[in-house]
Amino acid sequence: MENISSNTQVHGYTLKGVLFLIGTIILFGSTNAQVLSTENKKAKKLYEKADKKYRDRDFDSALDLLEESVKEDPTFFEAYIRMGSLYNAIGKEDSVYSKFQSYIETAPDPIASVLEKQAFMAFDRGEYARSKDYLNQFLDKVPERGENFDIDLLSRSLEFAIDQLANSTDSITVSLLPKEINRFRLQYLPSVTIDDASIFFTKRDDVRGDEDIVVSYKKDGKWLPAQSVSSRINTPLNEGACTVSADGRTMIFTSCDGRNSLGSCDLYITNKIGDTWTHPKNLGKPVNSLYWESQPSLSADGKTLYFASNRRGGFGGRDIWVTKNENGQWSVPENLGKDINTRKDETTPFIHSNGVSLYFSGNGYPGMGGYDLYRSEKKDSTWSKPKNLGYPINTFRDEVSIVIIGEGSKAYYAKEEQKNYEILDSKLVAIRLPEELRPKSASYLIGVVKDASTGEPLIADIQVVDLSNNTLIYENTSDSVSGQYYMVLPVGLDLAGYVKKKGYLYSDFHFKTDSNTALKPDTINIELNPVKEGETLVLKNIYFELDSHEINERSESELINAFTLLKENPNITVEIAGHTDDTGTRSYNQSLSEKRAKAVFDALVSKGIDEGRLMYKGYADTQPLQPNSSEINRQSNRRIEFRVLRVKQ
Repeated sequence: MENISSNTQVHGYTLKGVLFLIGTIILFGSTNAQVLSTENKKAKKLYEKADKKYRDRDFDSALDLLEESVKEDPTFFEAYIRMGSLYNAIGKEDSVYSKFQSYIETAPDPIASVLEKQAFMAFDRGEYARSKDYLNQFLDKVPERGENFDIDLLSRSLEFAIDQLANSTDSITVSLLPKEINRFRLQYLPSVTIDDASIFFTKRDDVRGDEDIVVSYKKDGKWLPAQSVSSRINTPLNEGACTVSADGRTMIFTSCDGRNSLGSCDLYITNKIGDTWTHPKNLGKPVNSLYWESQPSLSADGKTLYFASNRRGGFGGRDIWVTKNENGQWSVPENLGKDINTRKDETTPFIHSNGVSLYFSGNGYPGMGGYDLYRSEKKDSTWSKPKNLGYPINTFRDEVSIVIIGEGSKAYYAKEEQKNYEILDSKLVAIRLPEELRPKSASYLIGVVKDASTGEPLIADIQVVDLSNNTLIYENTSDSVSGQYYMVLPVGLDLAGYVKKKGYLYSDFHFKTDSNTALKPDTINIELNPVKEGETLVLKNIYFELDSHEINERSESELINAFTLLKENPNITVEIAGHTDDTGTRSYNQSLSEKRAKAVFDALVSKGIDEGRLMYKGYADTQPLQPNSSEINRQSNRRIEFRVLRVKQ
């Protein structure tokens, strides 16, 4: 079904090249019209018998006779080109390559189209010097073909590949993953959680067998044997090419010709609640179409989806597209455009958990051969020019479906062996990425949301806002069974977090993601207090100018959440309390604390809250949360609090 190596056009062979070969068979279909190069009568007789067998469509016998003819005369170049053409007709590419090579070596003036075909075939076998020689011979005969896209791409790829090999180092080591993962006939298209604790991938027990999605979990630093992810997901049909969100709780996968699909292959979504995956649902229109949609990659928060498709509106055979989940609905997919997509294939996208580093495989850029792996960085709304990951990550074989762990140093992808377009072997490998190929790290928080009174886990909405521009950068929910949550966040930002559930006071916090430290999870467990008289809420993201009651614009997200709380609970009356640390005189602190409380009062009234539901009061430094013995403690004591005064029944 899904493995990229089974695509119709894996390598650089062009339709013109195939048509040439058909024409070659026709050209040599009549020996009476030819003056053969050999003077060996037996060789000529065998060639004529082969011609008759060819006309009878008995290709095997024709090939046997042609083999005998070149034994009689090893310089009989017409026999070689006939064999190469016949082998092409029956799909034996290695034999095509061998016979055309013999033809070029023996023919006094090789046909240009054979040189062209052979240049591509040598490149696809990693025989770069030979490919360059064939290409130069071809261009000497047909110099105008140098303007052709495929020829130009081959020329640039040869220059790139030869340079890569000449300047290769031992700094990158490619290593097989353990037998607990590589335990099937074929395994490919991996997806990994941000913490590198779970790896999901597609497996086959034989080359043409059923595809299923399996998962391996890491315990005490070692991978456990991979097992089927769920009987709800895997069926007698093909399921593969999956992606999981950073927390491993949302999966999107590919299934073909089943599950009420709209096209040849569609994308399906399932969510993990507790330890159970829900029944998969077709993503439907507009994501899926009558065409092929596959190889999804989900952003860390599960809100942006990249995938490959051959739908209309693209630049080549298969392009990379993107859609966003807006208010529970996926938007109309957009093509990533000519910055990423070419007239050939771009497939297996992977968006790193940092949200800006995109990796993909393709055959439309200069490379080592077959499908190579590339990287592009997003800045604002544009993508940088894709960069080939280079040798030894890329080779003349197909390298596809790379995924990279959250902190960016390690990657997984599939190494494949194939013959005549058929996969013989596929194993998952790991590499340590050099600094220049690593994506910018992401940061993440983990924790559990609970009811402060009962300790019961809660499903709650979680939002994170960038305080520099009051932009929402993360939105998700905690698990409805366990209350667990993940927040995956860019590094180097000053952020405000909000955890909300109807019937409860929300909880907020402020934190910075450090760009100078390796990825490691911070844990913040959240306890939500029910809305009832006497409960208090510290507004941790209200900021004032120094020694002033003027509210800083960074406070806007907190004011919006406070307004929403009051709007959703019209039966409550609250006191807005201002507090300071012990710096300054008591009278000064009293005045400042009251003015700050009044400023928040005014801001909420201006947003539409009835002032009869609000009171404000300054407490100066009389109610510290911590001893005023350090700057950190003093910062905690300088605060605005909500206290629920009344709840009307």
